[in-house]
Amino acid sequence: MINRILDNGISVNNTDSLNRKIRISNLIALLVVAVMICYTPMYVYFEQPVGITINGLFFFSGLLTFFLIHQKHFLAAFFLHVCSGFLYFTITTFVYGTASNLHFFMLVICMVSVVVFNNQQLIRFFVTLAIVSFFSLVIWFHFHEPLLKIPKQTETMEALLGNINLLLLFLICSLFILFFKGEMIGSHKRITEQKNLIEEKNRDLTDSIRYALRIQNAMLPGREVIRNIFPDYFLFFQPKDIVSGDFYWVFENEDYQFLAVGDCTGHGVPGCMMSVLGINLLTEIVENKQISQPDAILNELRNGILLAFDKDGKNADHQDGMDIAVIRINRKVKTYSFAGANNDMYHLSGTHLQERRADKQPVGFSHQSKPFTQQDFSYEDGDILILFTDGFADQFGGPKNKKFRYKSFQELLVEYRNRDLERALENTFHSWKKDLEQVDDVSVFGIRL
Repeated sequence: MINRILDNGISVNNTDSLNRKIRISNLIALLVVAVMICYTPMYVYFEQPVGITINGLFFFSGLLTFFLIHQKHFLAAFFLHVCSGFLYFTITTFVYGTASNLHFFMLVICMVSVVVFNNQQLIRFFVTLAIVSFFSLVIWFHFHEPLLKIPKQTETMEALLGNINLLLLFLICSLFILFFKGEMIGSHKRITEQKNLIEEKNRDLTDSIRYALRIQNAMLPGREVIRNIFPDYFLFFQPKDIVSGDFYWVFENEDYQFLAVGDCTGHGVPGCMMSVLGINLLTEIVENKQISQPDAILNELRNGILLAFDKDGKNADHQDGMDIAVIRINRKVKTYSFAGANNDMYHLSGTHLQERRADKQPVGFSHQSKPFTQQDFSYEDGDILILFTDGFADQFGGPKNKKFRYKSFQELLVEYRNRDLERALENTFHSWKKDLEQVDDVSVFGIRL
């Protein structure tokens, strides 16, 4: 029965904090109704119509509180608690004096204000008002007598009633403490259950992502495969999350060597899935369809991505795709062909770094899709070709928490051209980033010809 009363107005749609305040308000209203029922016979016995009237008003304020909470008028119910309690204890003490010890219940008003309100100014107002009223009543009755005295009341009876009020105050405070302890235990239990559930879900999610990492690693060419095609290479591959939206791909046939580095839409699991699609499509295009021109490879790759995301032709405006650079190397005549979709590449010859510009459109949907263009270049032995995504240059860090930028990236490549570029890239990236969050997946793939 009591739990049903305390649960009046409780809803799963409310926040835990609001439900806790509702239960506290119901508890206070229940105490008000019960105590007023117990006090009224005493005032009847001593023939005190003023006391009966005040008790009756406070009794009905408790019933009204239940009604307001049931009607979801929570703030009005909270105000009624504090204001009616403040008026009751002030007026009753002023009428019957401090010997009744009712002025000590101002401490309860302070507790209630702190518990039921969120606004700090409102809390400070009611607490200050209660404290000022408490000391004002004490000072007043140091110089004045109470307005009324109960007939037949002896000093012993007066002291007994005062002690009863103190005992009641103790019981109310104890109930508050026990209630809060129960609420805290319940909240801690709920938090622990939610924490365990979140940890379990997080473990399941992390396990799934790590399995996705295994799949992605199986799709990406291994170090030994790369070394068989490009004996002198460096690769800095740093996913933002466990799995990456960046990918790299290599292939070799009798005539050419191929290298591609892509940056898919998004990162994490969505980017990872796009990267797997990109690797599969490149393998299908170059190995199975034997398309070898980089511009034709990108055109065919775009068609494959559009078809994969729009099989029924009804979703022509999707934004899924990738930025990618593809090069084809002809070792026999020392030339290479390049085609890019938003991803440029660098040709480093000695200390001279040349930037090869990509077409300003992605592989995927674009409002102004055009055929990709191909550029052909020659190279000398010892030259370095570098493909990359934007993650390295866009990383924030350094003394001023700014982007690394492409100019610094180019200077780094030139400075360490004859040293361990892979280690230099890794050390520079982490020393620049420090404790800041990584903003994107990072891929830098270079080959020395």
